[in-house]
Amino acid sequence: MNRSTLYLFGVCAFTAAAIACSSANPAAPVPPPPAGANAAPDGSTLKVSAPSALAPVNDSKLTSEIVTLSARAATPMFQSATPVALQYRFQVFNAAGTMIENALANSTTYQVTAALVPNSRHTWKVRAESSGEAGPFSPTASFVTLDPSIINDPLTNGTTTGARIGGTFIPGQGWQSNSLTDAIQWDIAGGCYDCRLEFDVTNIGGQEGLPYFKDLKFVSMADPGSFGSFGSFRDTPWKMHLIQRADYPTGLEIVWRNGAVNSEGGDPGDHRIKLPDTPISWSSSNVYHFRLDWGTTGYNININGIDVLADGWNYWYEVAPLRIQLGCIPRAESFVGIIYRNVVLKKH
Repeated sequence: MNRSTLYLFGVCAFTAAAIACSSANPAAPVPPPPAGANAAPDGSTLKVSAPSALAPVNDSKLTSEIVTLSARAATPMFQSATPVALQYRFQVFNAAGTMIENALANSTTYQVTAALVPNSRHTWKVRAESSGEAGPFSPTASFVTLDPSIINDPLTNGTTTGARIGGTFIPGQGWQSNSLTDAIQWDIAGGCYDCRLEFDVTNIGGQEGLPYFKDLKFVSMADPGSFGSFGSFRDTPWKMHLIQRADYPTGLEIVWRNGAVNSEGGDPGDHRIKLPDTPISWSSSNVYHFRLDWGTTGYNININGIDVLADGWNYWYEVAPLRIQLGCIPRAESFVGIIYRNVVLKKH
């Protein structure tokens, strides 16, 4: 065998050995794809449906400082030999769109721990997560935080933070007074000498008291003990009531005593104003927003943005405790059929 033949044989042997070795040893493992390579167009990597926000939603006004978010669970879109434990990531944003809460919870409810701006719109969303993978986010929901008020009572949710005497709740509309002696009342232990009371009314026309030969009362205030009888309310030095006159279609009247019974214009005294005619035209289909302000210098009554009654004083209305009553039970002069909602009392 010559040298060329030996060389060729060696090359063939080496090649065969190489092929044999290649067949005996499997290829090196292929590295996993980079993170997100299998992500859906929305960025999710977990095959589950998006949860849905249950509450709070639709800019609902909260009635508590405690904010609890609730969602409907996501549904897995894959098969697994063992159940997959899902967690839920809740994200909350302030009115400027800045994320202020980003928390992972073991259930579909979560109590927000971040400090939320009072009386401000917030949004939130939620998604399911498991083992580092995340599903799609829910559509964004929204709510408005509690107004830091002494009273914040929408009356549209079938309940009240005050004491209800008669009347009925109409879902989504408010509380309806059905007789001359129906009312809702709140007792403010420390009084309220520099404050604003607001509420809305509807289902009210002009001269509502005419069939009863009475001037009916939108709201009354005094010390709680004065509400026990007609006489005690009549004679209290802290009586306040706002009146729709029955003798004139747009007439209004107020009596606001700041510490004494004095109908001759003294201070302290009655601070009584009777108007046969005002710019307020009553219609049962309209909503009327009342705003009552009082403080160290006097009071002002505003209806639908119009100042209708005002007077000054030198002595504060500092009765404590203070009862605020929608209607006027001791005089049996509450409206019949009126609907109240969105009652708010706050200090200036």
